[in-house]
Amino acid sequence: QHATTPGSRRGIAQATNRPTVRMATEMKPFRPQRAESGARPREYAQVARAVATLARYTFIEALRSNFVAVAAVVIVCVGALGQFFAELALTDAAAIRALSMAWILRVAAVFLLAAFAVSTVVRDQNDKGLELLLALPWPRAGYLMGKWLGCAATGILLAFMFTLALAPAAPLPGVAAWGLSLALEMLVVASAGVLCALTFKHVVGSLAAVAAFYALCRTMGALLAIGASRHAPADSAAFRAANLALEGIAALLPRLDMFTRSQWLADGHAPLHDLGMVFLQAAVATAVLLTAALIDLSRKSV
Repeated sequence: QHATTPGSRRGIAQATNRPTVRMATEMKPFRPQRAESGARPREYAQVARAVATLARYTFIEALRSNFVAVAAVVIVCVGALGQFFAELALTDAAAIRALSMAWILRVAAVFLLAAFAVSTVVRDQNDKGLELLLALPWPRAGYLMGKWLGCAATGILLAFMFTLALAPAAPLPGVAAWGLSLALEMLVVASAGVLCALTFKHVVGSLAAVAAFYALCRTMGALLAIGASRHAPADSAAFRAANLALEGIAALLPRLDMFTRSQWLADGHAPLHDLGMVFLQAAVATAVLLTAALIDLSRKSV
C-alpha cells in the first residue's frame, strides 16, 4: 500500500468535485435485462435518466463557471459599443446601433459556447471522468447525448439573453427571428465543439478547429458566389476542378451565412422560407456532427 501525499489528496478531491465524476459515482448503472418481458422499455428509461442526469450536471457546470456573469458583462459592453456607433452615425443611428450590436453579440455567443463546450469535454478527459463514464455498462451514445444536451441548453440560454438585450434596439418580429436563428446556430456550434474536443483532446487545438469550421461555413456563400461570377476564369481546368471541389464541400457544410441575418433586424421581419431553411440546415448539420462524434467516441478504449 502506498501513502497518499497532501498534493495527491487535493488532486483526488478536485477530481471528485467535477460534475461528471460526481455524477458517475452517484448514478445508478445501466443493467441490461433482455431476458425479462417488457425489459426493453425499462432499459430505455434507464438510459434516458442517465442522459438527463449528465445534461443537468453539464448545465449546472456552466452556471457555476460564471457563464451567465460573463454573458451579462458582454451585453453591457456591447450595449455601450452600440450606443457609441449610433452617436458616430450621421443617419439611421438606430439601425446602425442594432446592426452593430447584433454582429458583436453573434460572434460573442459563438465564442462563449464553443469555449465552454470544448473546455468541459476536454476537462472530462483530463480528469478521467470520461473513462469512468465509459466504464459503466451503458451506451456510449448516452454520454455524447447528455453532454451535447447540456451544451445545447447553455447555448439556448445564451441566445435568449442576447435576444432580450437586442429587443429594445430593433423591431420585435425581426428580433424574434434573429433570436430563433441564433438558438439554432448554437446547436450547430455545440455539436462542432463536442466533436472537436473528442477528436483533438486539447483546448487550443479544438477551439482552432471550431473556429476554422465556423469561418468556412460563414464564408461559403461568398466563395460560391465568386466561383459563379461571370468574371471567373471558367476556361481554366484548375479553376473548374477547384470550384467543383468547393461545391462538394458546400454540400456537406451548413450555410451559416444564411443564419441570424442582420437584414431581418433592418426589415423588421424574416421570410418563413428563410427560417425553414435555417431549421433544416441546423437539423442536418447537428445530426452529421453528432454522428461523427459518436463514431470517434466508439473507437476510444477505456
